[in-house]
Amino acid sequence: MTIKEQILSKIRRSKNQLVFVISDFTDLGSPETVRKVFNQACLSGDLYRAAHGIYVKPVMSRFGVVPPSLEIIAEEIAKRDHAQILATGSTAANLVGLSTQIPMNLSYLTSGSTRTIAIGNRNITFRHASPRNFAAVGKVVPLLTQALKEVGKVAVGDNELGLIRQFVEEHPEAKFWQDLLLAPQWVQQIIKKSLNSKK
Repeated sequence: MTIKEQILSKIRRSKNQLVFVISDFTDLGSPETVRKVFNQACLSGDLYRAAHGIYVKPVMSRFGVVPPSLEIIAEEIAKRDHAQILATGSTAANLVGLSTQIPMNLSYLTSGSTRTIAIGNRNITFRHASPRNFAAVGKVVPLLTQALKEVGKVAVGDNELGLIRQFVEEHPEAKFWQDLLLAPQWVQQIIKKSLNSKK
């Protein structure tokens, strides 16, 4: 098969909404060759260009292309750029369960550069943060920290404590207690209180 046929074959056999970047296929051809195939795949409907350098195998509905998951795209951008990311603000609060409101736009701290990427009419914002934000081994404590910063400690009641406890129990991590020592003191107190609470 030609390079184009190999790339298209892999794309067509992949699951819907899988994210692709140029580097996924550079073992088959040069970045410029892969880019040309991607552009042709977008014209044929095999791919959807979500942002610069980010392509998604689309899901079609009677209304057109179903928007891809912004969370997956954010992770792929981080992987492509060899950067660490951490959900913050309302994004973190929603992921933890402290907010039921699904944010229209996603926000992340990153070890990479600050920028905003438009995906249709939604945005993914990356804000450069110091290395200490990524010092934890796991993801649970950093995510809870960002979620609690968004909610505020005065807004944490029995219901929120139960939700925090549930999130920790559903995402067990070997280094949880080690990571907890890196969190602000008030965050440590809330998380410890949640784990000692009974619903």
